[in-house]
Amino acid sequence: MTKKILLLALAATFALGLNAQSGILNSDFEIWSYGKPVNWTVGLHGNLTISIGNIPVEVNFGTQSNDAHSGSSAVRLASADFTVPYTGYSINMPGILQAGESDGFSIPLQDLLNIVQLLQDSTGLGNLIGNLDSADLSSLASLVKLLSNGVPCDSTPTGVSAWVKYESAGALDQMVMLAVTKKNGVPTDYAYKTFNDLSATGYQQVGISFSAPGAECDSIMIVLLSAMSLNSDAVLYVDDVGLDYSTDGIASHNAFPGRVYPNPASDVLNVVCGPVERDAQAALYDMSGRKVLGKTVNGDSLTLNTSTLANGVYILHVGDKKIGRA
Repeated sequence: MTKKILLLALAATFALGLNAQSGILNSDFEIWSYGKPVNWTVGLHGNLTISIGNIPVEVNFGTQSNDAHSGSSAVRLASADFTVPYTGYSINMPGILQAGESDGFSIPLQDLLNIVQLLQDSTGLGNLIGNLDSADLSSLASLVKLLSNGVPCDSTPTGVSAWVKYESAGALDQMVMLAVTKKNGVPTDYAYKTFNDLSATGYQQVGISFSAPGAECDSIMIVLLSAMSLNSDAVLYVDDVGLDYSTDGIASHNAFPGRVYPNPASDVLNVVCGPVERDAQAALYDMSGRKVLGKTVNGDSLTLNTSTLANGVYILHVGDKKIGRA
């Protein structure tokens, strides 16, 4: 079979929520394995360390639902009991969905208790995600240890969006969206927002924005919570999660003032890009955000050798422009 590297035209994107580009494997939750969405984590598992040794713990919050925004499946999130054997600790936590697959955490029990305390607000009502605006990035370090490593991402996006449907259990229920960009394992920026007044009968799009889009990173953690509080009966349906890069100047392939050919490509991809900044870079990324090819633009054109790439859809950047998907 002849290998094909496909270039797709993109509509111009100007604001978060309008054709946000995914860049996340299985962002539509159509692929499941052993009851879990591939490339996503719908629970917490790992080891808690206490004086007598390590205690394995695991809890699952998400199940597959055929009530989807697009395609045939979505994630249904609900709260579940996070119980620590032998200790008497049991916390009814809201449903947690994370981008990326977790290798499992290993932290002291006290760190878990500190995380709960960190995320509780000052009212003592047990609400998660207190005022993160007053938290510095270092205070998120223990929380980051509990979560997955995220997914590859080398540039902080404008924001993150998702299509959701929300069955709240009370007037105070709110879902939470949180994203953290990291470099060498250290948080570099974060964005979060709580949402209420969401539909229980139809999907609607929600999104959050980063303060420093374009900043360098190597991964992004995306977390959605079914509720802002402990002991909640709220249910959250999530589908079609995407990263938005609108400030990078996403342009349609047809509107690009140059030429990219052939389309689809096999062994080479030719890019006629016109005048660009000195030493501008052309780069090809797979749909997980991993850079697979790179080349410095000398003159107004270049050729990328795609002979070693697997069949698939890729994103092509030239300079600060995201030309399309190649």
